[in-house]
Amino acid sequence: MWLSAVRRFVPVLLALGLAVGARAQDWWTETGISVDVTAENAVAARQKGIEVGQREALRRLLERLVPPEERARLPAVQSLPIARYVRSYEIAEEKVAPDRWLATLNVSFDPDEVGALLSGRGVAMLQPTAAPVLLLVPAERRAGELLLWAREEPWWQALERVAAGERALRLVLPLADLTDLATLPPAAVEARDRTPLDRLAARYGAADAVVVLLEAGVPPGSGAASTPSVRFLAGNGVLRGDPPPLEAPATGGDPVEATARAAAARLVETWRRGGLVRSDRLADLSLVVPLADLAGWVQIRRELETLPEIREVRIVSLERRRAELVLRHLGDLDRLREGLARRGLVLAEEGGRWQLRAAGAPPAAAPR
Repeated sequence: MWLSAVRRFVPVLLALGLAVGARAQDWWTETGISVDVTAENAVAARQKGIEVGQREALRRLLERLVPPEERARLPAVQSLPIARYVRSYEIAEEKVAPDRWLATLNVSFDPDEVGALLSGRGVAMLQPTAAPVLLLVPAERRAGELLLWAREEPWWQALERVAAGERALRLVLPLADLTDLATLPPAAVEARDRTPLDRLAARYGAADAVVVLLEAGVPPGSGAASTPSVRFLAGNGVLRGDPPPLEAPATGGDPVEATARAAAARLVETWRRGGLVRSDRLADLSLVVPLADLAGWVQIRRELETLPEIREVRIVSLERRRAELVLRHLGDLDRLREGLARRGLVLAEEGGRWQLRAAGAPPAAAPR
């Protein structure tokens, strides 16, 4: 029993720790770019292939950073000075012929240059620091009964595989141990009670938790063809409500796997729309942060540094009971307030100065 629990706990630690660091590093990297070019000789083919691969990688990166409705405003990568944006590249594998070069490239880009490219066109951009941990709780309705915490079922296994390969969001699944079962019982899901989901998210250090419920389209035994659908119940975190339901996609492969991929895509789409910021407006805001203790300051600073609307946190002064900061942020104050509120922070004007504090904390005392 104990060994089984350890084996189940270690993958979650990896998902919440090591994998987070790895994904943060590769946000500006596109991998697995296939290249197949010909030229007058092998050297020329290689040079041409590297540039072709870099431009294809940049195209993929830009499309990943912006929503579909913004992509018409993106520049054609063929017209860009590609060397300006590429930080480094590696050749994962290659085959060389007298006039042909086949290879697979991994290309890393300069965040500042790519950001400036999009900023100059006022394109909405998904900020890399916006990618939170999202906890998925697979559930399934069978013959009217809600099946929850069933780790060995195909639906759970499919979502686990899809979560491991998702890049835009850091998707993890819970342990499904006794604490999880007590925190989120089936009755809470049936009642659409979000409070247990918030407690579950807090247990795993996730920004939100969401039940991903697979259910049949028609009652079993009716004789009609059943089209499964997926419905969502999210907590009060970054998703800002429940993602729209979806029908299982038609596929010639594994329908459960395809449905899991579609569900993950719906979650990413929902989060993207809440995490996009306009890069055409940048402003500074001076404010005071009242401090109760060091732990409170560390938490507030972490929230500020991971908020997509904030590009820079500059410390003007730091004292035992207060800090003075300058926030460089994207968008207007309403957008900034909304983003801070999602993190449990209140931005308000007190005594002619802006103050930032945790919800429920008292305003800072006026300086003497």
